[in-house]
Amino acid sequence: MEIRKVKPTELDQVIALLADDDFGKLRESVTPELRIRYKRAFNQIIESEYFDLYVMHDGEGLIGCFQIMYLPHVSFGGTFRGQVESVRIRSDKRGQGHGKELMKFAIQKAKENGCGIFQLTSNKDRDEDAHKFYKELGMSATHEGYKLYLDH
Repeated sequence: MEIRKVKPTELDQVIALLADDDFGKLRESVTPELRIRYKRAFNQIIESEYFDLYVMHDGEGLIGCFQIMYLPHVSFGGTFRGQVESVRIRSDKRGQGHGKELMKFAIQKAKENGCGIFQLTSNKDRDEDAHKFYKELGMSATHEGYKLYLDH
């Protein structure tokens, strides 16, 4: 199993991973208009020093991914926060320890990039196993999160 930064040619595979999820299949699709937006965001992520997109490869194809953002903050002594989003393990590979391996890697990357806090959000509507998974990695649900979806 290899975890590495995404290659520029792997955008479509990452989108497929994101859609291979009960929530993702409702919000991810590739239309010509969305393809342009995906490509723009993808390029900004891979070109920035503050963002990374990692994939897990099993020798045959991508089986997992996550995006991490290194966010500077004036609170907590000016520490960086490692914000993780878009965590996915391909549905036929779940329950085999790959998610734990991927998250431990993400935590290590946050540390290596000077982050004093590692954080993520998990949809409240996910089943209890998803929330239990993050708690077993040592994370605590310390805050209530709010989102406002804006028209694109």
